[in-house]
Amino acid sequence: MMADGGMVEIRGARSLRPRWAAVSFVVSLLAVGIAWALSSPVGSSPDDDFHLPSIWCAPTAPNDLCRDLGPSSRDGFRRVEVSASLGPDVACYRYQMFESAGCQKLGSTDVIETTANDDLYPGGYYFLMGAFAREGVAQSVVLMRLINFALCAALLVASALLAPARIRRSAAVALVVTSVPMTLFLYSSTNPSGVVIASTSAVWMMLHVLLVPAERRTRAMQVGLLVVAAVLALTSRSDAGVFLVIAAVAVAFSQPRERLKEIASHRVIMILMAASAVFIAMALISRFPDAGIGIGMQKADYDRSLGEVFFYNFINLPLMWTGGLGGQGLGWLDTPIPHIVTFVAVPLVVVAIALGYRDASTGGRRSVAWTLGMLAVVPFYVMAIDRSLVGEIFQARYLLPLLPIAVMCALESTRFSRGEVSLRSASTVAVVALSIAHAAALLANMRRYVTGVEVRVLDLDSNREWWWPWGPSANVVLLIGTVGFAVAAWQITRWLETRGSG
Repeated sequence: MMADGGMVEIRGARSLRPRWAAVSFVVSLLAVGIAWALSSPVGSSPDDDFHLPSIWCAPTAPNDLCRDLGPSSRDGFRRVEVSASLGPDVACYRYQMFESAGCQKLGSTDVIETTANDDLYPGGYYFLMGAFAREGVAQSVVLMRLINFALCAALLVASALLAPARIRRSAAVALVVTSVPMTLFLYSSTNPSGVVIASTSAVWMMLHVLLVPAERRTRAMQVGLLVVAAVLALTSRSDAGVFLVIAAVAVAFSQPRERLKEIASHRVIMILMAASAVFIAMALISRFPDAGIGIGMQKADYDRSLGEVFFYNFINLPLMWTGGLGGQGLGWLDTPIPHIVTFVAVPLVVVAIALGYRDASTGGRRSVAWTLGMLAVVPFYVMAIDRSLVGEIFQARYLLPLLPIAVMCALESTRFSRGEVSLRSASTVAVVALSIAHAAALLANMRRYVTGVEVRVLDLDSNREWWWPWGPSANVVLLIGTVGFAVAAWQITRWLETRGSG
């Protein structure tokens, strides 16, 4: 009797472990999102002086928050009147890394004239976030950042759960090693790029899922998630159509040649390709000759020869690949990232792709070659149009949707993805190193705005010049984010080691 009771108790305890693991994983993710959402002030996301007025002037925002003043002299913009807390001066610290965010005056009741979106972006992202716009700008921005992070995390986690084990395992590694620091920053921002990054990876996973037999109910959820991810991407940025097509072709290349005809006749895949093509065509025939890639960037026509541009961009192109891994600054590119971040993040991505490519199938190698090729072709094409150079207009964040795709393509057909190879020691070292890099990046981002970068002490609450008037202290936020990332990464590693190919 007692033995039976003891057995029941042991089994009950074991059955609770997955639940507690799931709960702690979700809590850890939320901790990371909260930390990054609070790590920088209003206006710190790239081009926030455009995105924030566009959100507050969206159809879903309260009518009394924005007044339309008519078209602007610049194509894709319209003149609006909004709170002064949403204007260009909200980023008073912009391009001045030694200037803290203490110069902000968010409590102003004044209104100013500025510009907002008028078909420069598709508008779906602004429509979604406009529902959370209120008079309290600071509270609204933090809420939007948290919702943005939760949306990105939900897309990726749901896609992984609905995917086969080999896709889930490769995605888990790819999404973690490519997340530090810029992807996490954009996930927790009011910039549409974060949603596009997450949606592109979700679409890649769901396209693989469609090629595997599934029950009707499961298939309905998979198709539904694919549609949601694609719609979110396509209505957030016009260049998303380009990235979705690249992801779809990568999936096709990963399959045996005899299956290509089957893929080409798949109804859902063809609808996705057609929708992406429509968005690309709309950009091509309108005022955007680069098919929407880099829409929102300030265009310029430089008096340079194509040969000069090609040579300079060729020898400096790696910045476009490493920029999201610490090679470029966060925010308005004025937040320098410690070198330890690049030292850790770049080798992890390179090693994952190189080792995966060596063990991948022929189809897997084709998909890797395709994706890496597009990582070079896309920026070359865009910069050739206006004769710009690396770092002038086209930024590394525009390529971030393709970075996890490259890693996933490299790993999805390997013995690791099938659960036949254990990487316990290597994964432990990787988690520790990446957790340290993440903590350094989060600290650097917070330090940039709390005092300016001239202060180099660890204590963020000492002599601070800016912080939110509510919520936890800067030191607590740093601790929450650091522990949250380390725990989440460690749990993913544990899952990779305990789950086989099932």
